[in-house]
Amino acid sequence: MRLIILALTIVIISVVPVTFVHGATTNQLPTLATANNATEINGMVQRAFGIIAGISGLIIAILWVPIAIGYFSRDMDRKADSKERTKDALIGTVIFVMAVSGVLYAVVHYIVAG
Repeated sequence: MRLIILALTIVIISVVPVTFVHGATTNQLPTLATANNATEINGMVQRAFGIIAGISGLIIAILWVPIAIGYFSRDMDRKADSKERTKDALIGTVIFVMAVSGVLYAVVHYIVAG
């Protein structure tokens, strides 16, 4: 039962739209009738980022599920293995988030270009 609740919670958190998290409502989005080309392109880019963030959250949630299941196991070897894998998964998640958000590109560009 715990695993089902944990899995559902992870899926719900990863699928929540980015606009909901940031507090934007449908009233704040520009309509096509009154928006100029730049605003339309900006809206498309924001929707694309929202889709990318949603898919990224789902990927991260799926990758964390085996580790979470290991913590709920009664086998002590499996728990110890999950504790060791948590550090690697956390580092991988941070790198993935930095890559998707563009921070990793900025850091590498700063190192290479100066």
